[in-house]
Amino acid sequence: MSKKQSEESANETATEASNEIASATESLDHPGNQSGVELALRSQRDAWKEVSEATLQITSRELPSERPKRILLVGVGSSYTAAKLTAYTLVRDKMRERVPVIACSSMSIPTEVTPTKGDWVFAFSHRGKTVPTRKALEIADRNGAFTILVAGKGVEQPDHVRFMLPTVELEKVEPHTVSLTSAVCAVTTLLSGQKAAEEWEALRSIGDPDLETVRSRAGEGPTVLIGEWEGECLAREGALKLMEMARMPVRSFGSEEFYHGPHFSHSDKDVVWYLGHPKDARAQEPLLTSAKRTISMFGASPLAWVPALVELQWLSLGVALNRGINPDAK
Repeated sequence: MSKKQSEESANETATEASNEIASATESLDHPGNQSGVELALRSQRDAWKEVSEATLQITSRELPSERPKRILLVGVGSSYTAAKLTAYTLVRDKMRERVPVIACSSMSIPTEVTPTKGDWVFAFSHRGKTVPTRKALEIADRNGAFTILVAGKGVEQPDHVRFMLPTVELEKVEPHTVSLTSAVCAVTTLLSGQKAAEEWEALRSIGDPDLETVRSRAGEGPTVLIGEWEGECLAREGALKLMEMARMPVRSFGSEEFYHGPHFSHSDKDVVWYLGHPKDARAQEPLLTSAKRTISMFGASPLAWVPALVELQWLSLGVALNRGINPDAK
């Protein structure tokens, strides 16, 4: 193929891709049409009820008779975020039995964290196919830990998994939303019981926002997301959703981490969204108090982060639509 032919072919491919995205986005703006992401977001409240009720039906006979020595939570991508948020929720539950809780990337098994006999290892993987997570389960099982795979409905149980904890039907689009919150719902309900189920039920009072209002608030989106504790998890997840839905190269930082180097790269062109946490020691920094948008966590509930995450998920969708990008496009 000549250079000219190669260039023409590349141009045709780019034009086809552009037309495909434009067509898809146009169809989403048509009244009555909803993206897969929007449908998933609107299903979350019912999913929490279904998952918590199903999890409460699990009997003690299906689990080890002895309490866990440690609870290990692992995952990659949004599943890692689910592991971290589950850990924070368990640690902040003052009524929970005091068992050590550790959340880490699946890649950290066994280099940083080594599962041992007596541990309960919860591996988060919506489709159950993530290779590092399956490897972590294999190592944990070989070391004598009780292995649990937190996955979507219908996922086949791997050889090294002792118990399957199902969440929701497999999401039809890649930006995972309902599967993340439902995974946290399943594990917290399994370990904290009726109390957790009641808190998830209370969270169902969160209403679905008006999409046009969401788009107005979202604008063109941030370039930097900053938060601490659960806020850092949300910043990480928000950046990932904006990359997936809106194809934006967004950076995310913990508040303390940001002020130990990255803040030197900040410029007036940056748009900061701040995930406000009541215990963030950096909350009064001028850059954070003047952030373009602040999404705050309120209340003493261990699940106080949930409304903030749901808001961030919706805003990510709004940014994608404002930028003319189909959030469902692969």
